[in-house]
Amino acid sequence: MIGILTTAALIAFLTLVIIFLISALPLYFAVRLLKGRTTLFKTAIITFISGVIISIVNYLFKTWGTLIAFVLLMWIYHETFRLKWHKAFLVWILQLAFIIAFRYIFGWITALFGIVLSGLF
Repeated sequence: MIGILTTAALIAFLTLVIIFLISALPLYFAVRLLKGRTTLFKTAIITFISGVIISIVNYLFKTWGTLIAFVLLMWIYHETFRLKWHKAFLVWILQLAFIIAFRYIFGWITALFGIVLSGLF
């Protein structure tokens, strides 16, 4: 029984790590395209940390939370990836573009194989 629980916990942990790495890919590609310094692991950690910080800021500051969180995100990108401020903003724009592109590519691939994942998106 303990072996099954350990295996399930290990699979759940590995799945979580893979999800974080996949979710960090758009940011990683955007940073690398603009000559920032990063690794995939560092980008995954920054994606997680910035998500937590942005959630806390939006919770604490109802009215101005989005603006404060955006400026904070730009600062995080600026500091961690060693980018200029305008490049940090471009990374954010490119990240959004990559997310949209990945979503459509993933949708086409799943449609090609007849997989229905409409509930996930």
